[in-house]
Amino acid sequence: MASLEDDPVVSSYDVYLTDSEISRYVFQYIDRPQNKPYNERKGQKPIELRMKPNTGLVEIDVPINTRVTYDMEKGLKYGEAMKKSRSARDGGSFGMSGGFSGGSMATAGVSRVKNEGADIEVFDKKKKVDGSSVVMTQALGGRIKPPEEGDPVHMLGTFKGKNLHLSPVTAVVQLHPQLHHIDALDELPKARGAKGKKDEEERAEPEARAIDVKVKGAEDGGAMLVGNLDLLKRMQEEKWKTLDWVDAETEESWYTYENYMMNQNPEELPQLESVINSEVYLDGMSAPRIDPAHPEMTGWAMKQNRQKQKEGSSLSDDEES
Repeated sequence: MASLEDDPVVSSYDVYLTDSEISRYVFQYIDRPQNKPYNERKGQKPIELRMKPNTGLVEIDVPINTRVTYDMEKGLKYGEAMKKSRSARDGGSFGMSGGFSGGSMATAGVSRVKNEGADIEVFDKKKKVDGSSVVMTQALGGRIKPPEEGDPVHMLGTFKGKNLHLSPVTAVVQLHPQLHHIDALDELPKARGAKGKKDEEERAEPEARAIDVKVKGAEDGGAMLVGNLDLLKRMQEEKWKTLDWVDAETEESWYTYENYMMNQNPEELPQLESVINSEVYLDGMSAPRIDPAHPEMTGWAMKQNRQKQKEGSSLSDDEES
C-alpha cells in the first residue's frame, strides 16, 4: 500500500455549479483537425447558425477557401444548380434537412461571403462569371439527440483562481459536411421537365416540399416506422431559427463566457451535503462483502448482524462493570 508521501495532494479547489437552465451545446467537427478551428483568425469564421429546436436539426455555414484545391468549374456548376433549385427559391436548404424548407434562409452556399471583386474568373475558359453563382460556403449539419435515461452528464469546467465552476452541457452535436449542392444538381432535370409551367410557378405561392421517404422495416417495427415518418413530417414543418455567430476572440464572446460559464453569486449558493457515509459509498462501489462466519449473509444483512454483535458486546461490558 502506497504511503501518503507517494500520492500527495498538490492542490484543492472549491466547486461551484452554474445555472442549469441555460442552453449550452458542444459542437464536434468530425473531419476537422484540432489545429484548424473555424474562426476569424483562420479565415473561416462561421457565417450563420441555423437550428430547429423542437426536432433538433442544426446547420452551420462556413466559408470555403477558393484559393486552395478549389475546382472553379464545379463551383460554378453547383452554384448555378443551387440558384435554380426550387428549394433555394423557397428560402430553404437542401438534402434531408432541406426538404424541410419551411424556414426563411438566404440561398444556401451561394453569395454568402464577401468577394474581393464583383466577378470571379474561371481560368480554364478565360471568361468572367458572376461571383454570386459560385459555391462559396460549405454547410455542416447534425442533430441534437434527445436525452435518455442513463446518458452521461457532460460538464464544462472553468477555473477562476481557486474556484472551479461546472456548467452542465445541454447536448453534444456532431457536425458533418452536408451535400446540398449535389441535391440541388439532382433537382435540375425535374425543373427542366416543368419548364413549360414556369410562368405559373413564378406567380404561384411557394409550396412546402414533400419528403419522399422509402423505409423498409421489420414486421414488428410498425410503431418505429410510424414514429420516424412523424418525425420527418415535424422536421419539414418546423421553421429554421437563425442565429448570428460570434467569434471566440471578440469582446462580446468573452462577456458571454464570464456571465454564463461562471456563477455570479457563489456566496449565495447552498452547501452541498452528502446523504451517505463512507461505508455506504464503498458498498455501492464494491462487490458484495461476505461474512466468513455467516456466508449466507451479504451486504445489508451482514451489516445488521455486525451491528447486533456490537450492541451485544456493549451490553456485556456494561454488566461486567
